[in-house]
Amino acid sequence: MVGLAVESTQKLAEYSVSDAVATFFLYTKHIHDFIFALCTIIPMYPDEVLRKGSGTLCENLLMAEAYSRNIIFPNKKAEEFMKIVEGHRIDSETYTGGKVECLRTGVYRADFETDFQLDPNAFEYLISNLD
Repeated sequence: MVGLAVESTQKLAEYSVSDAVATFFLYTKHIHDFIFALCTIIPMYPDEVLRKGSGTLCENLLMAEAYSRNIIFPNKKAEEFMKIVEGHRIDSETYTGGKVECLRTGVYRADFETDFQLDPNAFEYLISNLD
């Protein structure tokens, strides 16, 4: 894209605009109404519904149902504000100590033949070293 921006800025701008128009069309056709439908049953604003994961959405739906039926449920645990771990400030420790390993980059499709190299010894090692 950098090369195209240097050599043909008009072409890159046209592509960018067409991509934005296509994205907006897909949003209005497939997502917009669905998000507002979710907001009628989940007590959250539309932008929050878009940003939250399915677990949080389900949790909020369950809490709304429990509240409407006068069912007591425990408060969600509040995290410490400005927590410091190993000298670094963290916002959330959901994944503290975890790591994400990218085994292979790219886009995968079911119609492309993909040969993954799986090592059974690695699986056995992981299983035997679980907490």
